[in-house]
Amino acid sequence: MPKNTEKELFKIIGNKIKLRRMELKYSQEKLGELLDISYTAIQRYENASAKIPIDNLLKICRILEVDLSYFLKEANSAKSLNPKLSPSKNNSEYYKHVSMLREIYENKSEDLITVVNTGIENVYSALKKQNKQKENPKPVQKKRLASNSKS
Repeated sequence: MPKNTEKELFKIIGNKIKLRRMELKYSQEKLGELLDISYTAIQRYENASAKIPIDNLLKICRILEVDLSYFLKEANSAKSLNPKLSPSKNNSEYYKHVSMLREIYENKSEDLITVVNTGIENVYSALKKQNKQKENPKPVQKKRLASNSKS
């Protein structure tokens, strides 16, 4: 992800953390205590001067009583993050599948989530393998002509 778009993503997440923290009337110190980190780390997360490790973001979700999608909804809808990767509005299959995945995850059925995660990981692994083969095609072996082999 380019640095500008990455910074935008962390700004969006930081703003959402600050809004939710203030809704719950938590100070930066209180949130830092609950996360077992300093309040200055919370400040850096909120103003996007530091990247939020995923484990801390998940803890923040639990403490602020929100789903991960709370932080990512606005980021997903922000076309400025990467317009080339954004699906076209006409791509109804994409939106249908995103909606289905969201429903599966919101259901919180561990069995269904495991099946979905396994499927996604398998497809992603196959994609990576396919891309690697495209980047490094097998060398073409030259066949020897019969006249060259007799010399």
